[in-house]
Amino acid sequence: MADQNNADNGAQAQQEAGAQSQQAQQTEQSAAQGTDNGAQAQQSTQTQSAPPAGNTVNAHKHQRDIAKLEAERDAARAEAEGYKGLKAEFDAWKAEQAAAKAEDALKAAGCIDVVAASARLSEFDGDVEKLKGAAPYLFASSDNSKSTGGNPKGTPDPEDERTKKMREMLGLTNE
Repeated sequence: MADQNNADNGAQAQQEAGAQSQQAQQTEQSAAQGTDNGAQAQQSTQTQSAPPAGNTVNAHKHQRDIAKLEAERDAARAEAEGYKGLKAEFDAWKAEQAAAKAEDALKAAGCIDVVAASARLSEFDGDVEKLKGAAPYLFASSDNSKSTGGNPKGTPDPEDERTKKMREMLGLTNE
């Protein structure tokens, strides 16, 4: 462990020595350039000693401007959120109106089960006639020629044959 610490300390010492030698080289280079550019540096500081009066920045005005821009940004964000809410509400209203229109069209076509027909209507791109052709069981039949196979008799007679026989067997009479 001590050997490792010594090795780490040695590596750090080498890095520090390398950094110091780089700084020394940079200092020598700037000194060499300084003799050539020294006169130019003095001239440039003399010409730009004081900035013109109109170019200074007022810190308080700058802070007020930043606060004003931040307030405008926050207001724009709030407005955008409001627009998003309105857009969602409008889209929901449009969907509700489209559903009501489809329901009315189905009822006008004689639909028996509007909910089932509405679910299948999207398969036919909203065309009620195509749906009526593909799923006639969802619509009331306008064809009266179809029957169940029985003979309609009208209202049943309260005194049919069976009832008469039962009354006779039990000894009950109508009179």
